[in-house]
Amino acid sequence: MFVNALLLPRFDYMDIIWCRAAKTKLNSLDILYKKLAKIALDVHWQEPSVNVYRNMKWLPLHLRRQLHLSTYMYKIINECAPPSFVSKFAYVSGGSRDAERCNLYIPKSRTHKSFSYLGAKCWNSIPVNVRNIESTAKFSQCIKSSFMSDVINDVSSYAINNSFDYFYTTAL
Repeated sequence: MFVNALLLPRFDYMDIIWCRAAKTKLNSLDILYKKLAKIALDVHWQEPSVNVYRNMKWLPLHLRRQLHLSTYMYKIINECAPPSFVSKFAYVSGGSRDAERCNLYIPKSRTHKSFSYLGAKCWNSIPVNVRNIESTAKFSQCIKSSFMSDVINDVSSYAINNSFDYFYTTAL
C-alpha cells in the first residue's frame, strides 16, 4: 500500500512528456521501478520482473507509459482535452486502409519525439474495436487488461523495449 500510494505516482507524473527521453534514461527508470517492486514484495533481487509485476498487478513501466498516452489520446479524439491538443491531430483522408480504420495522420518528424507524432502513432496501434469504447475508464481498463494478459501469458517472447517511439500492439 505504501508503494502504491507514495512511490508509484512519482513514476506516473508527467510520463506522457518524459517518455520522449533517451533510451538510456528510460532504462535507468525501468531498473529503479523493478527494484521498487521487488523491495515492496520482499523477493530476491534475481526474481524475474514479470513474476513480480504479476503478483503486484502492475504493468511494466514502458506499458504504463503507453497506457497513459493511449488514454490521453482517447480523451483528445473524443474532445475531452483542451482544444489546443485536439487541433494537433487529423484523420487520414482518402480511400486507403488507414482511412478506413480511422487512423490518424502521422506527421513527418526528424526526431520522432514530437507529441503529434508519438500520439498519432500510439493511437494507430490501438485496435479499432477498442477505440470505439464509450467511456475513458472502460477504454483504459480494456487496454490495461489486454497488456497485462499479454505480458503474463506470453512471458517467453515478451521483451521490454524502452524506445520512445515503439508501441506495443496487442490482439484484442
